[in-house]
Amino acid sequence: MIRIVRFTLVMVLVVGCIEPYKFRIPDGDSGIVIEATLSDKSYNDTKAYPSDGRYFTVKISRTSDVINVRSALVSEAIVSLISDQGDSWEYLEMDAVKAPGIYKLMNDDFKALPGVKYKLSVTTPDNAHIESDWQQMPDNAPAMGSVSFQETNTQRVILEQVRDIRGVKPRLLLPANETGRTTWYKWKFLPTWLFDAPLASSTTSAVKYCWATNNLYIRDYALQADNEGGYNKDLFFIDIEDNERVLQEFSVLIEQQAMTEDYYNFWNEMQGLNQPGGVFSTPPFNLKSNFTTSEGKVFGYFGVVREQGTRWYFNIKDLSYSYANWLPEQCNTPCGPGCPPPECGNCLRYGGGDVTNVRPSWWGR
Repeated sequence: MIRIVRFTLVMVLVVGCIEPYKFRIPDGDSGIVIEATLSDKSYNDTKAYPSDGRYFTVKISRTSDVINVRSALVSEAIVSLISDQGDSWEYLEMDAVKAPGIYKLMNDDFKALPGVKYKLSVTTPDNAHIESDWQQMPDNAPAMGSVSFQETNTQRVILEQVRDIRGVKPRLLLPANETGRTTWYKWKFLPTWLFDAPLASSTTSAVKYCWATNNLYIRDYALQADNEGGYNKDLFFIDIEDNERVLQEFSVLIEQQAMTEDYYNFWNEMQGLNQPGGVFSTPPFNLKSNFTTSEGKVFGYFGVVREQGTRWYFNIKDLSYSYANWLPEQCNTPCGPGCPPPECGNCLRYGGGDVTNVRPSWWGR
């Protein structure tokens, strides 16, 4: 019963408290925030990681210097990518209702080319024109190493008590760097896991197995300035205790970016801010931007990177110790009105992420 209450509470926290509380402050100093990265991997290239594929996107929002005011996404902008070879490509806002302010370059084969410089051009609905500096990807980047994991503990404050939480840290082996130059790394993570609804069965109309994806579960990114390689880099930490995500198969798409020193410094300083509402919940006033505009303020950094990706799988059976799947017992334990939670009987009612009962084509080791 305790686990069910905690499990339900965690789901409410994850789903219901993503955005900070907002209220109107009329004198907030607003500015445009642009999030955009270009790489040498196309949509088709990223499907081979394996993954569902990733198009290049630009996110545009308008935010203020007031911490508890959420950014407003900017629709109906004109967004273009320009090369120093005289070519240009248009980003399109695919769904101004469900995904306002998100612009995609819908080309399955397009990718950045070595030696070519690119810049981003944005015209907002109120005719503010914004351009980035010319950017190009680094000359080279080492191959992506293998991923393993280390069993470890961390301490968390739960119900005003300090508890040791068992978990695992995935680690990436960085290959030897014999170039005599620094490689500037950033890693991003997208987790997906299998959720089994214990009270659903083949005799009911409810769905038993679903795959959930949530880019807010592992929200941070990892950075490393590497001069020598030949060591393991810790990437993130995953709780084992009372974590329904790891009771079946758990997988993380690990995307590696090799970038310029300036772009790395931007993300390093941004990470240092440790803003609870997300990367751009408040504008990074003290950070360098490579965007310029004729009016107003603009924040963010457009970078071109060399990208690689791999998928890491984990199962609790991989642990050196035994850890039982506690969810079936807890879903069958009487716990009063509102129990068991609806996800116990139908995985499509699971609130921990975007769920589907269609098995991803890439799923499985």
